[in-house]
Amino acid sequence: MDVVLHKKPPSEAEADLISIRKGRDLSFFDLISIEQVVTDDLALILDVARRFRDYKTYKFSFNKGYSQVNAFFEPSTRTSASFDLAAKQLSMDTTNVGFVGSSANKGESFIDTVETLGAYQVRTIVLRCSQAGGPEFAARHVSASVINAGDGWHEHPTQGLLDALTILDEFQSKDLAGRVVTIVGDVRHSRVFGSLVRILRKLKAEIRVAAPETFLPDFVENFGVKTFWNVDEALAGADVIYALRVQQERDAMTDIPTLREYSKTFGISPQRLQLAKPNAIIMHAGPVMRDIDVHSVLVARHAQSRILTQVENGSAVRKALLWLLAERFDGKIKPYSIL
Repeated sequence: MDVVLHKKPPSEAEADLISIRKGRDLSFFDLISIEQVVTDDLALILDVARRFRDYKTYKFSFNKGYSQVNAFFEPSTRTSASFDLAAKQLSMDTTNVGFVGSSANKGESFIDTVETLGAYQVRTIVLRCSQAGGPEFAARHVSASVINAGDGWHEHPTQGLLDALTILDEFQSKDLAGRVVTIVGDVRHSRVFGSLVRILRKLKAEIRVAAPETFLPDFVENFGVKTFWNVDEALAGADVIYALRVQQERDAMTDIPTLREYSKTFGISPQRLQLAKPNAIIMHAGPVMRDIDVHSVLVARHAQSRILTQVENGSAVRKALLWLLAERFDGKIKPYSIL
């Protein structure tokens, strides 16, 4: 059972967030895929995230009495740190579980790990795993809200949400109609692409994808994107350049001759940046492979780079999501089944 606390009256900052929310709730209990996020959900998440961003590191009491497990069975810096900090800034208790320090490293099955985490009666489980569909499976069998923090090559939905916030705010618009987003890099092995392309379609952007043929899965054109083998053509007139990392840990090196050759042919350089619109922005989910994905001078401190803005927006989006999932105004309870 959840701990019931007599909470203090909301502070001025909390009252501000409550007024922004306007009694709205999400249409889902777990976030597994961007496909779940309907127009009203996206508007709610981004409205709340923008206001959380205004308060930056302010400590809220919204989720006091609730607990969260961050279960990362693959490496992470940005996602794991921002989820942990977001929960703490909402007054949640957190614990972190990784592959090396957990019984999964001893051979425990995925379902036994999921059931164990669910038995602690936590409010949220943030889950990253190598199996596509792992978070969806977990969500069906625990009472906690499960947030997909990246499942194999499939999706990374909170990354898609923070990317949407970054681009929409950059161009001060409600959608991306008439805007060109060029995605360059290892599409085949990228869960970032899986969520990015879905959210860009919802926002009505023109999507271009440039990559070696070996990095383009057969299904990519099903998303309504335009594919290019010549990166210069794909960058011409782009509003957003989004670079994807070569995923060496997923055997991506077997699909290209060398990193040096890839960088020469597809790396984002200052010269290639000039092919895009003068006010084009550069984005990357990180970690950046400097001078391979993106030239070093374009990474963090360049005037057109929004990579650190993405990091800041990630904290705000995840804070919004944790509050909206933990504190429902409609009183609805998540349905689930016990194995």
